[in-house]
Amino acid sequence: MISKIEVEAAACIGCGTCWVACPQAFKEDDIGDDLKALPTGGLGDQLMMRSAAEGCPTLAITLLDEAGKAIYPTEEARAALSAANSW
Repeated sequence: MISKIEVEAAACIGCGTCWVACPQAFKEDDIGDDLKALPTGGLGDQLMMRSAAEGCPTLAITLLDEAGKAIYPTEEARAALSAANSW
């Protein structure tokens, strides 16, 4: 079960997928000329939070369980992104 959300601001490109998919858990932050995602501090529907994280094109969103272990992105998802970026 997801109990915490972290967003890596440097990786976020501000596409908006997360805050549109799950506004209870994500919000947009205007940083100068850029929009970045931030966690709201609250949690939304588990499926919607997972969908938002999986929809992030840069894997900037990390979903953590109660023990602080990463639920998503998985090592497989990170490897797939790395492979896609290396072509």
